Amino acid sequence: MAISDLNRLKQIAIFCQVIDSGSMRAAAEALKMTPPAISQYIKQLEQELGLSLIHRSTRRISLSEAGERYYQHGKRMLIAAGDAEDAVHEVKNTLEGDLRISAPVGLASQPLAKALKEILNNNPGLRLTVLASDQEINLVNEQIDIAIRAGKPKESNFIFHPLREATKHIYASPDYLQRMGTPVVPEDLPNHAWLGFLGQGDFSELQLTHPSNRRYSYEPEYQLRLNSLSSLTGHVQEGLGLAVLPELEIQHLVHSGELIKVLPDWKMVSIPLYALTIDRKQSYKVQAVLKALKTFFSTHQEQ
Repeated sequence: MAISDLNRLKQIAIFCQVIDSGSMRAAAEALKMTPPAISQYIKQLEQELGLSLIHRSTRRISLSEAGERYYQHGKRMLIAAGDAEDAVHEVKNTLEGDLRISAPVGLASQPLAKALKEILNNNPGLRLTVLASDQEINLVNEQIDIAIRAGKPKESNFIFHPLREATKHIYASPDYLQRMGTPVVPEDLPNHAWLGFLGQGDFSELQLTHPSNRRYSYEPEYQLRLNSLSSLTGHVQEGLGLAVLPELEIQHLVHSGELIKVLPDWKMVSIPLYALTIDRKQSYKVQAVLKALKTFFSTHQEQ
């Protein structure tokens, strides 16, 4: 392959990254390059083709008709290159290389460890980086391959992969219940101190349903609110009050007796747990890790 052909392949890859990222600055961050370098590659490509591929403005970029066609063909070329690499991994029957995952702090601890245990044990060449945060992480800027999220999905260009319906419930520490008494019916709840999760309505709503179809709604007055689920859980463990917590993330604390479910006969609404990927066509290792996550979360029962 001639040097000019190699340079054209690089130009196409950079051009497609700019479109996928939405801006030259975001593409530069994803590719570890400078924005001027990205701009120069695109300018050179347009000059050599004799066509404008991108309409530029101060806020956003958009594709020209020629750019749209060039992008579609370029993406097919990049997918073909990925398929070639995947074929090698499939022949080797192993998983190797780097993969980045983001997840809420609670899920990134024991649940994610259990979900990934087998695939990591069987593939020592697979290197995972997990970014644990209760704030949404930018998939493009942080080069995230798989983002695990809970709650109502926001509309985006990312690819949605449902994992399960996760439940939440009211929990307290044994110390708190011993001091303040255990609620027997929902009407007892207003008599207790409440801790809340700041910034996520999904974890603040309180709607209870009994098997007898009786319903109870209550909006607590929070004595303390926190913007981290891990911090909220820690404060509940210290006996500061009741809180609504996602059951999957705190099962180990229930099993150890550090947290107790309040009004266990009552149920709360479930919330979606899902994964996001940037591209519809995933690499072999991303597909394998997604499969491991789906298998774990679809079969793991909350208690």
